[in-house]
Amino acid sequence: MADTGLTAGLARLAAQGPAVPPGHPALDAATRAFIDTIGVALAGWCEPPVGLLAESLVEGGEARSLLGGRRLAARDAALLNGMAGHVLDYDDVAVHGHPSVVLVPAILAEAQRLGRSGGDALRAYALGYEAWAELGRRESGSYHLGAWHPTAMLGTVAATVAAAALNRLDAETATHAIAMAASFAGGLIANFGSPAKPLQAGRAAASAIEAVSLARAGLTGSPTALESPHGFLRAISPGGAVDVDGPLRLAAKADDLRLLSEGLSVKRYPVCYASHRAIDGVIDLAIQERLRPEDVARITVALGRAPAATLRFPHPETSTQARFSLNHNVAAALTDRAVGFAQLSDDYIHRPEIAALYALTETELVDDECPEQPGLARFDRVRIETRDGGRLDSGPIRYPRGHARLPLCDADLDAKFLDCARHGQVAEGPALLERLRALETLADLSELVA
Repeated sequence: MADTGLTAGLARLAAQGPAVPPGHPALDAATRAFIDTIGVALAGWCEPPVGLLAESLVEGGEARSLLGGRRLAARDAALLNGMAGHVLDYDDVAVHGHPSVVLVPAILAEAQRLGRSGGDALRAYALGYEAWAELGRRESGSYHLGAWHPTAMLGTVAATVAAAALNRLDAETATHAIAMAASFAGGLIANFGSPAKPLQAGRAAASAIEAVSLARAGLTGSPTALESPHGFLRAISPGGAVDVDGPLRLAAKADDLRLLSEGLSVKRYPVCYASHRAIDGVIDLAIQERLRPEDVARITVALGRAPAATLRFPHPETSTQARFSLNHNVAAALTDRAVGFAQLSDDYIHRPEIAALYALTETELVDDECPEQPGLARFDRVRIETRDGGRLDSGPIRYPRGHARLPLCDADLDAKFLDCARHGQVAEGPALLERLRALETLADLSELVA
């Protein structure tokens, strides 16, 4: 078996990755990821597509779902919690996609099945993120200008690394698990704006558990499945500008983990991340200038080509489409100085005075790409023309609020979690948040969802 190359390198990461000592900052960062992801999953439980999926799943004995304590097979618990975590598009962002909404459901389910500790789960998250970052950095283009859904594609492989670490697989077995995960990965950008998009995230988490299970049973795959000329990274690269031969940059010790150096961007708004910088700009200008919707003649948003292509519903008909509508999010930000659950209800979307504002927003494409945020422009910008001839300018916006370089404080993260729990009608939100804050100390992750 080949022992060099990307596939083997990620397998060694799973089997022999760096130890992460108790209290290490990487565990703190992973804890924040669990808090945010589980919070948005609780909020998502009320959404009809999640209920439809739940009805289709049979009982099992390996892991409990987050809400209701329903016992399922581990892969089904990961599928359901993953869909719930992504259905509102409120989960965190990094490296071409949404790492935590795949990693956390897979780890939460598999750690329950195996009886692993909270510390084991947090270390598995850090290793899964490291694998995701290594895969993502090799693509020089923007996945969102292609067809494959990067969260579903990269997430299946990265979550397999995390699940392999939890299962304590040796490097050879982990290599086969990763190879099968590469074949299981799937998801289309064409499904954005529909319930199939969050289903793709849940399926990635479930596929990771299945890949590890099959490798443990003895099934094998190609030892170069990721880097082969006919392999995973070449298959999903939108323009073929992918590095499959370059040296690995995987962390050798805990202090070098990319979870610390690159971090996670936590969303302030439950909509596609591509519109967050514009929302910040509109809210700030509206507050500073005391703007009313009737004062505005035109709003121009300068943004990158990939975000503009992703925000593809100028006149949304549903809340799911509104999450991928720059026009709607700008209208809500201008009207309410907020884009939250209230501004994404069907009643709000169908208000005539909101729909009438959609035509005010125009886009201006920017080709200067951001080196830190793949697919985004280096800066977004909002310019507003008022009916009395005024011209307002947000100036360049590099980081939206909640970005890894402009992070939420713990109090704001807790407030988001509790708001999500209330939206999901979860009365136990404060108690669950307390357990999550102490996640590293749990002897068995099953205690979290007991």
